[in-house]
Amino acid sequence: MKTWPCWWRALPVAVALLATAGSTSASGAAARAVPRPPPQEAARCRALHAQLPATLAGLRRGTPRPASEFTAQWGTPAVFLRCGVPRPEALKAGSPHFDRYGSAWDLGGIEWYPQQQADGSVRFLATKRAAWVEVTLPKEYAGGSGSGGGGADGAAVLEEIAAHIKMTIPEGYV
Repeated sequence: MKTWPCWWRALPVAVALLATAGSTSASGAAARAVPRPPPQEAARCRALHAQLPATLAGLRRGTPRPASEFTAQWGTPAVFLRCGVPRPEALKAGSPHFDRYGSAWDLGGIEWYPQQQADGSVRFLATKRAAWVEVTLPKEYAGGSGSGGGGADGAAVLEEIAAHIKMTIPEGYV
């Protein structure tokens, strides 16, 4: 397996941050709501939840509020994961918000679709999987430099989560 220098791995996160500047979607409480996936997706999300690590890119796992088997968080400020979220409007053909030219790129063997949030965080959606997984990186980590308050590298966070997604959620479309 080919490995890239640390700064090269961070490039996709920085590019995504710049490419999505100006596009926004729900943030805050709506972004933290517990998903209600259909039964088959819920089973896959439970399997993912059981595999998630106690630490992620050096960040300790905490307990999200509200606690759920479909959500997880690490660090302060928190990297937040939600599994079983609905397909975003920007990825629904025919939706008024459909983004035909939206950027998506591969990191850790998962195709991620980034969405810039109003608060400076970036929400990444794991696409082409049998359940949608959303990971929100606070602005402190989203640049990928690891120089934010918590010291996490956004690219490293996504790569580590990608490994767990690949083990528990098969490729497919929902």
